[in-house]
Amino acid sequence: MRPIWYQDKKVCELSSIEYEALCLLLPYWGLKISDDGETITEALSTFMFGIQGLTQKKVKELEQHLSHTGIRITTDDHVKCDHRFYVDFHSGHPMPLALNTPEKQLYYLNPTPIFRLPVQAGIHKGITLKRKDGPLFLAVQPSYEAQIVEWISYLVIQTFLRVSFESLSSVSEATFFSCANKVLKPINSYFAAVQIPVKSEVVETLNVEYQQKPITSSSPVQNKKEDLFYEAPLPQPVNKRLDAPKATVPQIRPFSSAGALITNQIPKPYEQSKLLTRNASPISPFKSNSPTEKTIQPFKRSTSDSKKTSVIRPFQPNKNTPSSD
Repeated sequence: MRPIWYQDKKVCELSSIEYEALCLLLPYWGLKISDDGETITEALSTFMFGIQGLTQKKVKELEQHLSHTGIRITTDDHVKCDHRFYVDFHSGHPMPLALNTPEKQLYYLNPTPIFRLPVQAGIHKGITLKRKDGPLFLAVQPSYEAQIVEWISYLVIQTFLRVSFESLSSVSEATFFSCANKVLKPINSYFAAVQIPVKSEVVETLNVEYQQKPITSSSPVQNKKEDLFYEAPLPQPVNKRLDAPKATVPQIRPFSSAGALITNQIPKPYEQSKLLTRNASPISPFKSNSPTEKTIQPFKRSTSDSKKTSVIRPFQPNKNTPSSD
């Protein structure tokens, strides 16, 4: 058994399997392990985070959820921050949560209401954040106001620690709950409450639905980091009729390798018809685009014109003209 310490207090003792899983889970919780391999420390103590659009009560809840990470939170828009979120509650979007970037790129997120297996899919409730530079504008449906603190907590942790995330495919359900109860709960009971669901609420989805895409050897390392999360399925209406038409909103895969899927109802900052198709070849400025165009060779005689043009040889006597002698 290996002892685990936090703020000069012994938290628990873990088996070798639990310890290996804990080292993978800590970045997802906003924590890190010290060089001695036994002391847990705050992973975001050097960062300042700004947020606008939440009530004072919600800001207080956010501070409680992220208190174990050491991050400082401000609602003053004039304070210099490492990152900032602007939250707006309105029902004009088809998904519970939408992210808009300064470049007007709109991403839809569909968090799962309950914990879903495998652990990789459930640890952040299907919320993924690909980018982290520049402020983010969050649009939240008012009916999900109770979950916004939890969702923002995941977005904040991913903003600063996503590069430290590793695959959780080796972490079983039992090991995850054991680490969460033994380590996370004593450190921050508020954050642990959303990470440790009631057993009856745990849903195990089909492996096909959450099967991770294989990563080829040619894939860059950055894509491997970004493909760790799974996308959540769309919520189904309770009183859905069998003969009812399908919803017009397609399933959103906001940060998959294929790019974000944006519905047709939302205005786009560009014309889709002006973009190249996915099968189009890249444009090379140093390569001819016309397959019929030939390279000009000024010092090479064309074979097609050999019979039309005679070559002048000034230093060789002409056999057709008799000499003066």
